[in-house]
Amino acid sequence: MLNTLLQEELKEIEELEGFKITNIDEANWAFRKIRALQEEVKETNLLADKEKERIENWREKEIKTSMDNIEYFQGILTEYYMKLRSENPKAKLNTPYGKVTSRKSKKWNYQNEEEILKYLKENEYSDLIKVKEDINKAELKKMFKDGVNKETGEVLPGLEIKEEESISVKVE
Repeated sequence: MLNTLLQEELKEIEELEGFKITNIDEANWAFRKIRALQEEVKETNLLADKEKERIENWREKEIKTSMDNIEYFQGILTEYYMKLRSENPKAKLNTPYGKVTSRKSKKWNYQNEEEILKYLKENEYSDLIKVKEDINKAELKKMFKDGVNKETGEVLPGLEIKEEESISVKVE
């Protein structure tokens, strides 16, 4: 819970809709208000986090039980399907509520991707190699100061630079 001093600070806020700061004492008072509000936010977040954690634990427990049951039923359906297939290779298991199917496919297991990359490069399969292009923004800002190349005077197309002022209020 918020201490009484902070609670008093928060009560005064409700009374001050059109308040303006005109001296250092009022500025100091405003900082105290901000601090009290930050404490209130912190406590609200702590409470919400505890409740979220409790609900998440409940949800995980409920879902785990359901998922375990789903796995069990899928397992016994698969077992039954395999039994049917051993008796008749063309057997199907299909009901109004679901079906069990099988499909043969080849799974590619990339045991050594570096070796494969080396082979592709050596044998000129460069179209099978992905190369990701990205802007080096730190170097770009150095070379094109204010969007213009320092050496050539060239203007960088596709760039808009806005000058923004940042003001921060720090409560200690």
